Amino acid sequence: MARKFGVSGSLERLARLGVAAIALACCVTSGAAAQPQRGGQQFQAPETSQAVLRAVEAPYLTEDEAKDLRVFHGLWREGDLDTPARRARAALTAGVWDHAWLVDPEAPVLDRAEAMVRRGELEEALETLAGESSLRAVRLRAEVLELLGRFEDADAALDVAVERLLRTRADNAADLTEGVRALIARSRLRGPAREGQAGADYRTLADLLGRARGEMDRLYWPAYLAEAELLMDKDNTAQAVEAIVQALSLCPASGEAFGMLGAAAVDSFDFARAEAAARFAQERYERIDPEGELGSSPIATMVLVRARLRQGDADEAARILQPLLERFPRMREARALHAAIAAGLFEIGLTRERCATFDALSPGSPLALLEAGERLADDRQYEDAAAFLEQAAERQPNWARPRLALGLLEMQSGRDVAARDALRAATALDPFNVRARNSLTLVEELLTYERMETEHFVIRYKPGIDEALAIDMRDVLERIHARVAGSGTGGIDFEPPVRTVVEIMPDHAWFSVRITGMPSIHTVAAATGPVIAMESPQVGAGHSLGTYDWPRVLQHEYTHTVTLSRTNNRIPHWFTEAAAVYLEDAPRDFSRWRLLTEALTTGNLFGMDEIDLMFVRPRRPTDRAQAYAQGHWMYEFIIERWGANAPLRLMDLFATGTPIGPAFEQALGVESLDEFMGEFRPWAEAQAVAAGMLPSPDVPSLGELIARDRPEGTPEERTPPPSVDQLRSWLAEFPGHPEVLREIVRLTLEVNRGEATPETASLLLEYAAACPVDDGPHRALARLYLRTPGREHEAIPHLAFLDAREQATPVYAAELARQHAALGDYDAAAPKAERATWLAPFDADQRELAARIALLRQDYATAERHIAALTIIEPDREIHQRRLERVRELGAQASTP
Repeated sequence: MARKFGVSGSLERLARLGVAAIALACCVTSGAAAQPQRGGQQFQAPETSQAVLRAVEAPYLTEDEAKDLRVFHGLWREGDLDTPARRARAALTAGVWDHAWLVDPEAPVLDRAEAMVRRGELEEALETLAGESSLRAVRLRAEVLELLGRFEDADAALDVAVERLLRTRADNAADLTEGVRALIARSRLRGPAREGQAGADYRTLADLLGRARGEMDRLYWPAYLAEAELLMDKDNTAQAVEAIVQALSLCPASGEAFGMLGAAAVDSFDFARAEAAARFAQERYERIDPEGELGSSPIATMVLVRARLRQGDADEAARILQPLLERFPRMREARALHAAIAAGLFEIGLTRERCATFDALSPGSPLALLEAGERLADDRQYEDAAAFLEQAAERQPNWARPRLALGLLEMQSGRDVAARDALRAATALDPFNVRARNSLTLVEELLTYERMETEHFVIRYKPGIDEALAIDMRDVLERIHARVAGSGTGGIDFEPPVRTVVEIMPDHAWFSVRITGMPSIHTVAAATGPVIAMESPQVGAGHSLGTYDWPRVLQHEYTHTVTLSRTNNRIPHWFTEAAAVYLEDAPRDFSRWRLLTEALTTGNLFGMDEIDLMFVRPRRPTDRAQAYAQGHWMYEFIIERWGANAPLRLMDLFATGTPIGPAFEQALGVESLDEFMGEFRPWAEAQAVAAGMLPSPDVPSLGELIARDRPEGTPEERTPPPSVDQLRSWLAEFPGHPEVLREIVRLTLEVNRGEATPETASLLLEYAAACPVDDGPHRALARLYLRTPGREHEAIPHLAFLDAREQATPVYAAELARQHAALGDYDAAAPKAERATWLAPFDADQRELAARIALLRQDYATAERHIAALTIIEPDREIHQRRLERVRELGAQASTP
């Protein structure tokens, strides 16, 4: 993205979890060991329900009843865990699955069996469950068989639960909840409900859970977790989180609930919330294992591993997962994620090996194939991803999730017919899956869109007003291709093998559906490789940002398309963003200069080992913006120091899987990344000096001048701010000092309420020369000249400075067009009038201005295009049609010999 709101991207602007009761705001950490670090802003967990607090303190309870109730609700006290049953229940609730309490022969059989399932000891769990006939036992037995890949056996095992629920009305919340969990598994095993199998129907399951928690026991928190499980299975994340929060208010010690909350956060790309959920799961774990003798919470670990994978940090995910694998070598979810980590490292052979290791434990299970395929799809390795996902779908043809993943993959790769077919298959298997249904609706909508084709692009748009924008795009996109894919300075010198599809989504709602589930997205446009989706730059309800510089945005996004294609999607995040910002061909604005200068002077430039992570795990609000800006700065340095082909040499090394350190050593000849940064910093300092952001090294800073001339005996904190006279004396001593001039300008303009006067114009010009990147003097001078009769044309260079950096409004471009036209320079006016229509393509005033200037130049084709756009933008105004006919006549006359 190009503008401030887009250059830094904004993963947080994806679909929110939407839970008012839980503000998972926390600092995002580096995930040392498997434990999320503490500190930073604190997540406020839901308050424990007053109804629960009253229930556990009820005076009519016996001592044992009170203990049992406190343990069930996770509110145990010292002395409560005094029986094998209570100890086992507490350990299971907190997620300490291998605690001695859960292998104690005196512990309840089903608690021991459930712990075995969690540890991956599936065969042992089956033996332990032998002879057990409760609904919980039935559910556990089916879960084990499903994990083993024995789907027919798992389905048959559930017959008992189905028959019991249909034949006998459950009379307690526990049995009904377990029955529903069993039926959730059956719906996954069998697919859509068949006639006579009402229990597998989503609405029936939801009604049963409503009865369990509404009629039978309002405080039975496992019913809320079962509801969350059902909702998450349907990709209804927002409502699932609401159910999880309710469960946590009834049992604040539930590690499983925090694990589900973390998984939901990862799925929504809300990594700060995922970190917080993992931290709380760890804290619950430590209530049972306070010294960490057994290791870290497996629940917290899995959340962190999933978060790191989604953030593209497979190395860190591997480091976090390894102790868990050593502790629980047969845990199926951990083994599946082990395969996904190999996929995230682009090691396809290793991925297959790890899937084979998983298959040795659970032959026939699709879980490892699915995790690997989804990881590859996230990393845009579409062909490999499809192979794994298709195999997963073949292994469990009644499960919607692999089909859904295939459908989303096909959408990202631009194969809409294949996407439609896969999504239809997914919705047939699971009609209530929100993501599948929304995605299918979208892809069917896309198939109705109009198409325009150029040599290198396909433009798709909803019939209607967006046609005007699509027409403008044709020539612009081809110019973008020539620049980005060309061999000019900074060009990628590579042509993608297929046409790139540009989709104009009519509003933000459609755009949001289009990008749901895509990693590394931006605010108003997103590139998935062969497809670029963008929100129509309209103003009004349903549009998130209004107008924006869509050619600049598309040039940025198309750079992603080309770099991803050249590197087979194997390129460091910061590097592809750096290339994209560089190829926007726009000057760095003053806010970016200030951000970079602050980082430079305070020693806060990111190291090469952390800049990638700042895009997805920022520590401070400015970190992501700095990562974009610093990456761009380093890219400029690479080109200036090693030549325009240096980034291309690096890309080709990345394409082979070469890590960034060895790639820099081979392509640039540096001995290490530290050496690169050591060369970059003095170059950056010289750049900041040339930009007027810092004084020359041999010139004292403003702060040093203040300290030097502080009256003797005056404490630093009582030093008065320098006066204009003092500042002018320093300026005489150090002519052109940018910091001194900046302060003089600030104080001078303050007197005139921020407005320039003819008397202060020379001062502003002097400062503009000393700090050529600050837009402040140009704004003041443009206003001065535009309001001074006879001097309006003097505003032109200042308006041009501002327009080059503007990304939202056509005001500067339009004014430049008018000023050039007033001077009779229609050739200079025309490109500015055109740019004004880019910044506001549906603004009739800008279209009329562009058409008038085109007519003055006798450029009838351009005039016709803008007037034709007016007939689309304002179809009810007959004058546009009459003008269109007239300009076509003029064009025909001009072309006649």
